[in-house]
Amino acid sequence: MEAIILHGGSKSSTRLLVELARKLNFKAKKLSSDEIEEMGLIISIHEGLDSGLLTDTEKETFLKNMRDE
Repeated sequence: MEAIILHGGSKSSTRLLVELARKLNFKAKKLSSDEIEEMGLIISIHEGLDSGLLTDTEKETFLKNMRDE
């Protein structure tokens, strides 16, 4: 699966892109500013965990702390 994120300049442009995507059999979803921010944080966390800068123990501790919150 691949994804494309587009940031519309106006509501009408965004609506047009969503409509075109659906006509081309793509799944389209408008995201709120909060959802975009959360997605960025998730990507950053995954990249950090995959970077090799943390030991396995540090990764496990971090993930456990994330689950507990």
